[in-house]
Amino acid sequence: MIVGVLLPLPFNDVFDYKVEGDAVLGEMVRVSFGKEILVGVVWKLGKNSKLDDSKIKPILGRVDFPPLSAELMKFVNFVAAYNMAFQGLVLKMVLSVRGVFDDLKTVTLYKLSGKTLAEAKLKNSDARWRVMDLLRHYPYTRAEIAQGAGVGQAVIKTMIDAGVLEPVVVQSKRDFGMPRGDFAKVELTDEQQAAADVLYGKVGQGFSVTLIDGVTGSGKTEVYFEAVAKALEDERQVLIMVPEISLTTQWLSRFEKRFGVKPACWHSALGTRERIDTWQGIIENRAKVVVGARSALFLPYADLGLIVIDESHDHSFKQEDVVNYQGRDMAVARAKFEQFPVILSTATPDLETLCNVESGKYDAVYLKSRFAAALLPEIKIIDLKKDKPQKFANDKAQLSVGWLAPTLVNALKENLDKGEQSLLFLNRRGYAPLTICRDCGHRIQCPNCTAWLTEHRRSKSLVCHHCGYTTSIPSCCPECHSEEGLTACGPGVERVAEEVSRRFPLARIGVLSSDITSTLNDVSEVIRKMEDHEIDILIGTQILAKGHHFPSLTLVGIVDADLGLMGSDLRASETTFQLLSQVAGRAGRGEKKGTVYLQTLYPENAVLQALLTNDRERFVSLEKDSRRLLKLPPFGKLAALVVSGANQEAVEKTAVYLGQNAPNTDMITTLGPAPAPIFMLRGKFRYRLLLKTARAINIQEVIRTWLKRVQVPSSVRVQVDIDPYSFM
Repeated sequence: MIVGVLLPLPFNDVFDYKVEGDAVLGEMVRVSFGKEILVGVVWKLGKNSKLDDSKIKPILGRVDFPPLSAELMKFVNFVAAYNMAFQGLVLKMVLSVRGVFDDLKTVTLYKLSGKTLAEAKLKNSDARWRVMDLLRHYPYTRAEIAQGAGVGQAVIKTMIDAGVLEPVVVQSKRDFGMPRGDFAKVELTDEQQAAADVLYGKVGQGFSVTLIDGVTGSGKTEVYFEAVAKALEDERQVLIMVPEISLTTQWLSRFEKRFGVKPACWHSALGTRERIDTWQGIIENRAKVVVGARSALFLPYADLGLIVIDESHDHSFKQEDVVNYQGRDMAVARAKFEQFPVILSTATPDLETLCNVESGKYDAVYLKSRFAAALLPEIKIIDLKKDKPQKFANDKAQLSVGWLAPTLVNALKENLDKGEQSLLFLNRRGYAPLTICRDCGHRIQCPNCTAWLTEHRRSKSLVCHHCGYTTSIPSCCPECHSEEGLTACGPGVERVAEEVSRRFPLARIGVLSSDITSTLNDVSEVIRKMEDHEIDILIGTQILAKGHHFPSLTLVGIVDADLGLMGSDLRASETTFQLLSQVAGRAGRGEKKGTVYLQTLYPENAVLQALLTNDRERFVSLEKDSRRLLKLPPFGKLAALVVSGANQEAVEKTAVYLGQNAPNTDMITTLGPAPAPIFMLRGKFRYRLLLKTARAINIQEVIRTWLKRVQVPSSVRVQVDIDPYSFM
């Protein structure tokens, strides 16, 4: 029999192979492809091949895992077609675990023995503490410990020899435990119970999408946990999708307290061993609840019965590399193929979701009150034109530029005096976003990107936040060689932390930023310190907007509320409103009422005024009117074409040809080509075109026809982004 095998490679078609005996659609097989042995999936049966029979290779063997379901295969085809991606690359996301198909073997892992460093007569060191921190939740191999903790084998061997670490020989199959819906039921308020009853009734009743629209601190998680409990009663698997950075010990502990065991996790920080265990547990139906980032959507669940998308408004669900897709929308598509419900949970629903609720496509439940009688915070605006930040004395007894208005400084002092916690938010990593020479005006730029290098004073380096290029801070200007001219411009979280530490030398200060707290363990440790009141003032980026609960946090200061409002992004206002609402929602979640200060140069801005008056409906109405007038999503469709390559002339020529052959009708408009705002990215030159159509138009078919009219050279890449979120 000839079968068509889809391989996890950038191809849109299957490859022909011979198979002895019967074959099953969806089964995984080993095949020879070029000089490699790959695992692919039987995608077509009884195929009529164009190849001579003698040239068709046989499959080398079958993989001992259940076949992919017909519904999952249809989903892969849909994702590829909708997002104009290669089928093989979508399949790669399903099979994307290195070593998962190797023969099952025993493996030696290492865990903490319980013996302390002092008992083992070992000195405290950062390296040893990193090892212990890594192994706090899960055992790892020596190689994984070395990589995850950033230590040498000698450190690990010393700890093993001293008895701090002990070996564990395990089978590759991991026991995930069985979460129980009735393990520890939580008493819900009447409002929460009414919402939970609706969600409970959706499980097991086919496809539906329901929005939990609840204010921050209203108990949305506990409500959707009731739907999770129902799916577990029905012996179905559950996927809970969260923004990756939200996957902290705090969230996992809440789940364990409710269901008795921790869920299986899926995110970028997992070691190879844990990824293999989880993938195998999912396809064999041993892992009943999976909590993970957007990529968890593509795992081969044996019997998926519910998807919950927490913080469903979050833009991190949009994938913008290799295969472009919107995780929230693709989750809805998978649920429709497999006929189970989806729950979207957020305090700040996106416009697309709200329009789907209005049209009746989605259902909604509402939580309008905070849990346990906690009150929503009072929001105040600080006009920086009138309430200007004052200079402060730095560690060299010199005056430095301040970034905090006197009103906010006084509020921080009062909060410290009361023994309550404060949070300062600035969505900008590092110390300063720009280094400029005062003598000649030279700005230090990334050699690979059209972007300024950000100063990171802690690491004494300049970093590109687009490609990762890093260099040391020069002692003099590279252009004019002035030794006194270089100066940092603008604030990042490190600079705000510096100011806070100078103004409040006795305060315990924490910083939460992806470059400082680079792993989930690091984030969890900072959150633990906040929970245990070991931090008085926490300073951080958007990590802080992800659903954290700090009962003693009563003051939130947003340092630059304007950041993000002035860009060309069509969702700039919406995104800013969502982000600031989420950050503001961290205040006053306990017994004491919270206060939020927004520092701005534009107090009259509609977004800030909506926050001030707690009038989301008015903001949403204005945003809808604006989008409808311009026929932008959700009232129209968008697709971006990004033309890139190392040869600037070839890229520009291709972009011009695309523009000359672009479709333009009453219902289709093409904008561009134009150099991308970040013209060079990772050494590649970039031009952008934007296709705008009416909702009734099949935008994918329009693009396919368009691309056929233009011959693209091999040195140039044209990437299609359906429903773009980034316009950079």
